[in-house]
Amino acid sequence: MSSKRPVYFLHGLLGTAYGHFGRQIKAWGQDHDLVPIDLPGHGRCPIHASEDYLDDAYAYVMALMERFGRGRLVAASYLGGPIAVRCASERPDLVSSLVLTGFSTGMDKEAFLDQVAGFHRLAKENPDLVAEFERLHTARWRDTLAAFTAHTALAYDEWVGVSAEALGKLSVPTFIVNGSLKSIERASAEQAAGFGDQVRGLVLEGAGHIAGHDAPEAFNAAVEAFWMEDPER
Repeated sequence: MSSKRPVYFLHGLLGTAYGHFGRQIKAWGQDHDLVPIDLPGHGRCPIHASEDYLDDAYAYVMALMERFGRGRLVAASYLGGPIAVRCASERPDLVSSLVLTGFSTGMDKEAFLDQVAGFHRLAKENPDLVAEFERLHTARWRDTLAAFTAHTALAYDEWVGVSAEALGKLSVPTFIVNGSLKSIERASAEQAAGFGDQVRGLVLEGAGHIAGHDAPEAFNAAVEAFWMEDPER
């Protein structure tokens, strides 16, 4: 078994681990055992979307972490992010540290559901986007989007609406690295140190929703510095 600490990657909705974290996977491959996870209904994942989408996606991630062992968790947006928070909350024995990006606390449910509805609207208007979704996920992307939307509408507070208080209760070191271009995400990174002793944040100027894609060198350096502060991270 390798002595390197695993790094797990969880992508955002209708993304893939390589799509959202390709620059990190390339940069960190020599020094870490990388586990890029495509969530159910996405990319290369053999499991399709289910009615209880987030519960089953969480169980899938947990099975992989139990297989590969305790490690660092890096997660994007409002699919990977909430699943990662649940992992850190319920299984801190498997999560040595948590990095969240493109993630904010306290988003209004209706505003979030409107963002998700934007995927449906864009797909109707943009055949090139549909072709890309089908290239990445096959035609099942429509079922995946529908399952995520339905489950989120029913279980928003339980799953997606992660509060600052919930982050502050985590027992693992947590780093929110957001771009400056979305105001709600910028605010969460700026305020992160006030969430709890284990939480901190950083704003990457000029970066958007997926900061590791928009500003990879700055993102990588910030996360590496966070890890190096304590070898247990």
